[in-house]
Amino acid sequence: MVSVQQAVESAVTFAQGLFEGASLRSLRLEEVDAGDVNGRPVWQITLSMTERNPPLSALSLSGAPREYKIFTVDKATADVLSMKIRELAGA
Repeated sequence: MVSVQQAVESAVTFAQGLFEGASLRSLRLEEVDAGDVNGRPVWQITLSMTERNPPLSALSLSGAPREYKIFTVDKATADVLSMKIRELAGA
């Protein structure tokens, strides 16, 4: 069984490989959830990063807005099965 820490490492490594060449500034862990997909036990890892090309109107004193991605990681193998954009409530 893959630990939460191993699942997060897999998600981070996957994101770094997927967005190679793109800036992954301020990558941070937001949420971890256990679940299953088609009867397969998984970890759902939410990571956020600053948006790569935010519109000027979105910039504020608090910095660039963040993008949120959910990575589904197999609990048995640590393989990343999917990545989805996480929409925030009210966004």
